[in-house]
Amino acid sequence: MAEFGTLLKFGHYEHILQLQDEGLLYLNNLPYFWEIEDEELRGDPFDGVAEVARGHKVVLPIPNGKELTLEGSWTIRMHPFEPEKINIFCMYALRPFSGTFPVDERNFRFGDYAIVITNRPEFMNRIASSLKAQGVKGEARLVEYVNDDHIGKMGPFRKLKRFIYQSEWRLVCYGGSGEARKIRLGSIRDISTIIRSDKVNKEIKIES
Repeated sequence: MAEFGTLLKFGHYEHILQLQDEGLLYLNNLPYFWEIEDEELRGDPFDGVAEVARGHKVVLPIPNGKELTLEGSWTIRMHPFEPEKINIFCMYALRPFSGTFPVDERNFRFGDYAIVITNRPEFMNRIASSLKAQGVKGEARLVEYVNDDHIGKMGPFRKLKRFIYQSEWRLVCYGGSGEARKIRLGSIRDISTIIRSDKVNKEIKIES
């Protein structure tokens, strides 16, 4: 994220405090997001799929040599290889000159508290150092939002536009164990602050 801005993480107080005290990044794997049912807050069956195909007619060959035509809309989500070994950590990218501030209040549903990173470059450096020390293959960047009727390539850094209010920055790690992955950076108290979610838009000041 080269432009001016910072990162926020919304969550329950105990999780946010653990993130600050231990630098604990908790990365769920892709199937976790496919299976969650929470009115599309975290759950998203399209999250991280490799490709999406859509259409309005299917022609199937049948044993007698003829074809069976099925009318109606259909969608196929093609999963990446070993999706359970792909782990994701998400934060809100506050980019005031890109329209992501004030923060959309729907994000407050993630939890009553938020951690605000006050030194984003140092936070990124600590993540990179930790991944290198552990030999973890990962990449981090902003999510691109595509039309809800998108056809074609997706991947972990593309999401449908109905989620654009979440303004995600993501850390994606590969080659996991098949379970959630935990990465500890050590305390980040020196580069962060914790506030209530409903105070975010009141207490964060953007000066031109």
